[in-house]
Amino acid sequence: MKLALTNSPFEASDLFAWKQAFFLKSYVDYMVPAIIIGILISLWKGLSFKKKQLLFLPVFFMVAMSFVQERHPTEATANPVSSLFKLARVVYVDWNFATNVKENGILNHIFLTMSTGQVPTKGKLPYDSLKTMIDPKKVKNQPDVFLVLCESCYTSSNDSFVTPIVDLEKDGFAHATVISPVYGGMTAEAEFEVLTGLPSRRYKGIDYMYFAERYSEKPDAIPRIFADNGYDTFSSHPLPGFFWKREIVHPKFGFNRTFFSDSMNLEGKKGTYPEDKILFDLALSEYKENLKAGKKTFAFLLSLYTHGPYTETDGDGGEADYKQRLAITVRQYLEFKNEAVRLARENNRPVMFVIFGDHKPAMTISFYKRHEFNEDFFSAKGAKNESFQFSTLNPAQQIVFGKVPLYVKSYGLDDSAVAAEITKANSNRPLFCLPGLMFEQLGVHTAYFTYLVDTCRKDPEELVDPDILKNYFTDEIYGDRLFD
Repeated sequence: MKLALTNSPFEASDLFAWKQAFFLKSYVDYMVPAIIIGILISLWKGLSFKKKQLLFLPVFFMVAMSFVQERHPTEATANPVSSLFKLARVVYVDWNFATNVKENGILNHIFLTMSTGQVPTKGKLPYDSLKTMIDPKKVKNQPDVFLVLCESCYTSSNDSFVTPIVDLEKDGFAHATVISPVYGGMTAEAEFEVLTGLPSRRYKGIDYMYFAERYSEKPDAIPRIFADNGYDTFSSHPLPGFFWKREIVHPKFGFNRTFFSDSMNLEGKKGTYPEDKILFDLALSEYKENLKAGKKTFAFLLSLYTHGPYTETDGDGGEADYKQRLAITVRQYLEFKNEAVRLARENNRPVMFVIFGDHKPAMTISFYKRHEFNEDFFSAKGAKNESFQFSTLNPAQQIVFGKVPLYVKSYGLDDSAVAAEITKANSNRPLFCLPGLMFEQLGVHTAYFTYLVDTCRKDPEELVDPDILKNYFTDEIYGDRLFD
């Protein structure tokens, strides 16, 4: 009923946020009293225990205790719950709660979403003392910025798995290898890190699906900082806005406008992912309007064409299909970049392009055959991608697991070394470091960014280890930057 009326599926928090039930009254007046009567009857009948029922209580409590979620479930390497779900083949679909209900059933869904009520606490911040030392500055270098999340974009730092995205280096882009928190999917985890400058692995679902509605109306996110510095900010992604609740999150994060599939001309493209030209053409159109109006631009574009799965040819694990798609996206991106540069020069505007891979493509068998991943990475292997199961990875392996490319190029800036400095500073650093290290070069100084930049200079293995990470990124930081 909730799904039908609100396009939002039932979740665990609804059990505890009981006042939300009153929203039903505006739809069906009889339903609220009927629910209350039903609950009262259930309690009356249910509390009439018999001896046989009492025998069940010890079993019930044992099972219930094994189902208790940890405060930070992503930090647990093994627990009874994960083992039970593995045995039952329950796979959490947190990119879309409605799909999670359909795939796993309502009871598993309620359990999987039980931690959603835990909003990070507020309190003393580790950079409180810096607030008296550093005044927030306006952006010193104020280029138009196009930040592109390149779906499944990857190339190896050696010759083992070279892909067409290396053409960006041939075009003069500065290059670095950075570390994504995810592999083969879960784009929003990487997106969250780049838009907030916070690690996504500190909380189960700190991003979007869990907290979209509970973020403050003005979180301290990167788009809002651009907006506060006089930029027109917009995001674009050729999927429906309800995926990962981006239609709720992006406006809160500071995007003045958002464009999803319903705003794009996708006729004749249903059932397949559209080529990314449609994304870049829309961005150019918006950029032209901003230049005409004398507005600065910050655009966040999420590509899609290179999304898996990939068609296998002669047992290649999908490599040929993947590389063909990536070659098309890279060519279209360079065409877009060249046209944007032409428009910027005509209007005497500096412009910067930042493109990063959100995660490796889900082609595990290819990475294994090409020795990107060795035997120690897996607890099970097989003849297909889905036959591989990753073991618990140590920090050094986690770095290899998450490696993705970052490319930066600027035009018209007084300091021509900005792009090279951004990539150099981000080399072998997690994606959450990118906003702080980018703003450092653009001249934005705040207490948090100073703290972030300093933290990101630490050993990369510390920055991917959840046990160490929680010491640098406390609950209070999340509470202060994202919640009221």
